[in-house]
Amino acid sequence: MKLLPDRPSIEFLRKEAKDLLAVLRDARPETSLAEAQRALAAEYGVRDWPALKAEVERRVAAAPAAPDGLAEELAEAFGLGAVTAAPRPVSFTAMGRCWDVTTDRGRWLAVTVFDWITNEQAELGARLRDAAVAEGVSAPVGVRSPRGLLIESVQAQNWRVHEWLEVGPSPALPVSADVARRAGTAYGKLHALAIPTETPMNPYIVWRRPESEWDKLLERARTVGKPWTDRLEAILPAWLDLQTIETEVDPGELILCNSNLIPTHVRLGRDDELIVMEWDFTGSMTPALELGSALTQWVMRPAINPKALAAFREGYGDWPQLDLSSFGVAITSWLNWAHNAICEAIDPQDTDHAAFAEREAVGVLDRPMTRAGLEQLLGECGS
Repeated sequence: MKLLPDRPSIEFLRKEAKDLLAVLRDARPETSLAEAQRALAAEYGVRDWPALKAEVERRVAAAPAAPDGLAEELAEAFGLGAVTAAPRPVSFTAMGRCWDVTTDRGRWLAVTVFDWITNEQAELGARLRDAAVAEGVSAPVGVRSPRGLLIESVQAQNWRVHEWLEVGPSPALPVSADVARRAGTAYGKLHALAIPTETPMNPYIVWRRPESEWDKLLERARTVGKPWTDRLEAILPAWLDLQTIETEVDPGELILCNSNLIPTHVRLGRDDELIVMEWDFTGSMTPALELGSALTQWVMRPAINPKALAAFREGYGDWPQLDLSSFGVAITSWLNWAHNAICEAIDPQDTDHAAFAEREAVGVLDRPMTRAGLEQLLGECGS
């Protein structure tokens, strides 16, 4: 689901709804603005447009404050200069909250990252990002600390910092053909780099849970009385069926891939330029496996979007042969994300994580990945 920023603007959301209306009318010309507004509200995890407006008002009135000393400690750790204004919240993500930090040397975006994103992992992402930028892919400029590191620990969390960029939101789904074409172009440029790698694929996109773990998850949801427990029980057979779709990978075909170039990790810049914000998930994959993952994110949500698919393919260029096994990484990543979101919704770390995870849990149940959906997408691909 899309994430509302901590200081949202209802005027900007109205513009998003109008942009989404144009995309929806490509498939259904009689779509009304009210329907587009409801669809946008659903993308933000609320039931309708009035509820979205109410959530905007709530967030504006109750913007979170930074922990004491956070901005100063970040500035010192990354050599940003002297803090000249109170840090402002930007948004909460699965990794934590991002902050807008202003110093006498400029303006910066400070981002919390998962514990497994070490400096070594960030360096891998920086290597791919720098090569991609040289080929015309837009991305923020990362900041190195005085120690030369991209990741520093501040207040018991891992952080990275970017130079501030004035950007819009991530694209609303379904994406327009123009945005899909730009996404396809970015993937095409990244794959054309073909940076060789001997690093094994990340276990998160390879390892699949045994059926017993899903049974335990269902029982935990039932024990705490989650209202969506019956829906989880009903969809589990389809998810277990997904796990029978496997992929065999030739290590010689692995290249360095962004691994998470999804709509929520890009922003629209000036003239709708697509800016790839996230590089810390960079790892080994084959072009076909990353394309399989990309298609489930860019042209399959909330339903298969043939015009966006055609535009994505046009932007990408020479298209590899795809089959059902090409979705192997997409399946593993999606199932692990669904499991983690449901776990967090059952037993959240804190209030912020609770709200985020509950939305994500409902989202994966509302729009589950299934074999039938992947087969339909493969048919639309013509591969």
